Amino acid sequence: MKRCPCCNARLKEALICPRCQANLSAVIGSEQAAEHYLAKAIQHWAQNNKEQSIHTLVLSLRLKKTQLAVTFRNFLIQKYYQDVVQRLEKKQLLSANQCLYQARQISLYSPQLQQLQAFTRYLLTKYHEQAQVNSKTDLASNNPE
Repeated sequence: MKRCPCCNARLKEALICPRCQANLSAVIGSEQAAEHYLAKAIQHWAQNNKEQSIHTLVLSLRLKKTQLAVTFRNFLIQKYYQDVVQRLEKKQLLSANQCLYQARQISLYSPQLQQLQAFTRYLLTKYHEQAQVNSKTDLASNNPE
């Protein structure tokens, strides 16, 4: 932290503001924790532990929204978006929906993810409707009167 959030005085690694005497240890501690969680989130992603990466990234963003954390969040949203689209292309609707659920934990308000979720719900509804029609047709063909 370069400036005091209370009085905007310049800080020099001090936990107490030299001008207003505000105790900044909690604020500085939360910034350090946010950096730690962001580093862990990137590390978890590198180790292919996606769920843990999301969890620690969300913790980091709740403590402090840094440009790096927001950029990493946007990167994850893009990766999940691509993954969901690939699953939809392969007609793996339930798997795509589960993947979307994980991705929505990163950002509930991502327009990309909201649009993709609406499309996935539409496809799931159509799939279930078609399955019901097929089962009724199978019952009718197997039960001649």
